[in-house]
This record gives sequence, structure tokens and C-alpha cells, in this order.
Amino acid sequence: MNDKTEKILKLLDDINKIPRKSENMEPIHNYFKEWAEKNNFSYIADEALNLNISVPPSEGFENSPIVILQGHMDMVCEKIPESDHDFAKDPVVSVREGDWLRAEETSLGADNGIALAMAMVIATDPEIKHPPLELLFTTDEEIGMGGADRIKPGFIKGKILLNLDSEEAGVFTAGCAGSTRTHLDFSLQKSAVSSGSSACLLKIGGFKGGHSAGDAAKSRANACFELVRGLSGLSREVPFTLASIDGGSAMNAIPRSAEAVIVFEAKAAEKVKSWWKEYSGIVISENSVVEENAFSSCEEAVLPAGTFTPDATRQIIKSLRIMPNGIKNMNAALPDQVETSLNFAMIKMTADGVRITSMQRSSVRSRLIELTQRIEDIAFLTGAEYKLDVFTEPWQPDWNSPLLKRSKELWKKIYGEDAKVEITHGGLECGIIGNLCKGMDTLSMGPDIENPHSPDERLKVSSVGKVFEFLRELLVSYR
Repeated sequence: MNDKTEKILKLLDDINKIPRKSENMEPIHNYFKEWAEKNNFSYIADEALNLNISVPPSEGFENSPIVILQGHMDMVCEKIPESDHDFAKDPVVSVREGDWLRAEETSLGADNGIALAMAMVIATDPEIKHPPLELLFTTDEEIGMGGADRIKPGFIKGKILLNLDSEEAGVFTAGCAGSTRTHLDFSLQKSAVSSGSSACLLKIGGFKGGHSAGDAAKSRANACFELVRGLSGLSREVPFTLASIDGGSAMNAIPRSAEAVIVFEAKAAEKVKSWWKEYSGIVISENSVVEENAFSSCEEAVLPAGTFTPDATRQIIKSLRIMPNGIKNMNAALPDQVETSLNFAMIKMTADGVRITSMQRSSVRSRLIELTQRIEDIAFLTGAEYKLDVFTEPWQPDWNSPLLKRSKELWKKIYGEDAKVEITHGGLECGIIGNLCKGMDTLSMGPDIENPHSPDERLKVSSVGKVFEFLRELLVSYR
């Protein structure tokens, strides 16, 4: 491992000491302000806590164009069920295994901490020559690109943008899907629990989860979908009411686990347990190729004071049952890439009932709108209150981009192989920033990251050096 890679990984560890869950951006924002001041870099910040740090050019690059190095400061905070890790205060601890870096019991945060660390080394290492730089560090990317969406005209000066949020070395991303986030809120009647009742906690999980875009085509099970499927089947065999339900943790992560507490007549307890055991076997069998750690359980629970009424229970289960999930269209031009999908992301209790959160993605704007409108129609038919709180446009590729041409030629020159060019199903901030700053020439790249948005996230160390060396040479090429 060369010294530059060591510096980058050390900085990633430093970044991972700072709480940076989406919507808790002030600690990491302050960390980078202090870093900029320590290095005598000027910066500007906005109301969304985005930072634009200006780095003067190296000698001889005074007349070169400004290059923007862009990444996001927040991370998806996922952990294994047994972990007591508190992302609000505990550092994310990395573990090195051969050529891979992972975290202990949590997501690693290489998405997108590695971008920030690489930019910091480029800005401060005197051996690295570069044009004038803008380090654009954004907030709340993981919950709908809220930071990028609030950037105002004039916040950015440069017209060449290198987004460092892609996850495969040697692949240049020239376009991305747009996305929407929707909520369905159900107000549900409640009632007291009658005497002679019993309760069970139903769990399903052990799934790999992962990124709802990058892992969409990997046949990974969705715990919200499987829990609801089980509840629907059980309701046909045993009358019960629903006391609570919970599944998923982030809109852009495939749900790894889900659970519900149900109440029923005590005499039906054995039937509930035997039915759920049989259903568990079905789920485990169906997903055995991909989900080797899948499990399902039915445990006796403390009898709650109240539940949803029988009618409300039927309403929410049937409403959940018709929620779409998974791939809707593949890309006809690039058949191995997903074009349109939906992630049945979260089921959460509210003061009045239950909230369903879903995330829709598509590189085709009309299909993104159609799928989102379908969720609105489901809300109308089921009596839920509908809310759309994120809409990001697809980033359409520019196949005549000078930056793309320069990057392809330079990659071939350095490594003797052609770089792959793709349109990612994931969301990137490039589309928002490009729409704001007309004439922006944009490309996205990054090192190998597997299983982002999950505790199985890991970073390939050797790919960090490979991408960094390319970035170094690309910046020099602007002299």
C-alpha cells in the first residue's frame, strides 16, 4: 500500500470518528470548516451546511480552469441487529482484511467518506500538482440529495465537476437515474385488548440488504415485503389484530429486517406458531441462493394495552400488500442495467397509525413520473395521505463531453485498458448541480465499494490507489 493510500485511509478513519448520519450534519460540517481554516483555505457555506472550499492552484497552474472535486458528507448508518453501536456518538471502526476494508458491525461510510479523504490529500499534499480547486462537500445526499438541491446560483464557480461517488474503479459514470421519495400515512382506529388474548412478536430478516440502486438486480430479499406477505397469509388462517409493525431503516437501503406484534385469542397460539414456522421455511427456501443467513421467528410477547381494530388491521395489511417493489424495467439500450425500480423501504409506526416510505428510480423521466403517480393512486384507493418530498431529475449523458473524452484517453494511457462508461441506476448529485450550473462538464468515478448502505459494506484498498493515481494525472493534464 503506497503512502498516498495510507494517508487517504487514515483520513477516512478520522472522518469516521465524526457523527455524520443524514440530518445531523453540523459535526462533520464543523470538522471541515476547521480543516479548511487550519490549511488557510477560504470557504463558503450555505443554509444547508454545504461547503465550498477553495484551494489555490499549484505553481504553473494559475491560468488553468477551476476543477470541482465533489462528494457528500453524510453516510447511511446501518448495523447488525446485535450491535449496540450509537451512530450519534460512537466512531465507525474500520477493519483491514487483506485488500479489503470494512467496519466492525456497521456500514463503513466509504460511501462517500472516501471521496472527502481523497480530496483532502489532493488539496494538501505538496507533491500533487493541480489547477485551482473547489472542494464541494454536500449534505444529506443519502436522504434525497437535500444539500445539493438547496445550492443557490453563484455558490460554485467552476465548470468542470468530478463527482467521486461512484463505486467501481475503471468505470466512468456519465449519467444517472432520477428519483422520488414518497410517504403514505395511514390514520388507523385503535381499541383495547380483550381478555383471553395472547401476543406474538413476528420477525423476519438476516437479509443482506444493500443499496436500493446498486444492488437492485441482485435478487436480494426485501424484509418489509416478506413480513407483509406473511401477515397477509396468516390473516387468512387466524384472526388477529396488529399492535405494532416496523421494518427498514433508510429510503435507499433494501430492508434487512422487519417485525410486527400481533394479538389473537389465546387458544390460537399454537396455530400461529406452526403457521409462521411453515412460512419461515418457505421464505428461507425461496431465498436460499442469495440469502444464506435468512431467518424468521415467532416469539411470545408481552400483551400490549391496545391494538389497531380488526378493520384497521385489515386495511393496513391489504394496503401494504399491494405496494410494488423491485425492478420494473431494464434498460433497452444497456440490457444489463436497471432502468426503473422501486424500493419498498420502510414501515414505521406514527402517533396516528402507520407510515410507508418508498423510493422510486428511473433514468427515464416519464417512467419515474408514472411509477410515482402509481404510488399516489394507491394512497387514494387505500385512504392514505400522500406526500412527495423528493424529486430529482435524471442526469442525461453528454456523449460529446470533453471531460469524458479526456478521461477515457488518460485511463487507457495509464493502465493500458479501456474504461467502461455507464449510466448508473443510483442517484448522483451531478444532475441537480448540472441543472443549476448550465454548461457544467461532469463525470463521476470512484474506487471499488461493495454492499454500500449495509453492514457488509467494504472498500477495496488497491482500487483507492488506482483511482487516486488517475485523478492526480487528470488534474496535471489541465496545466
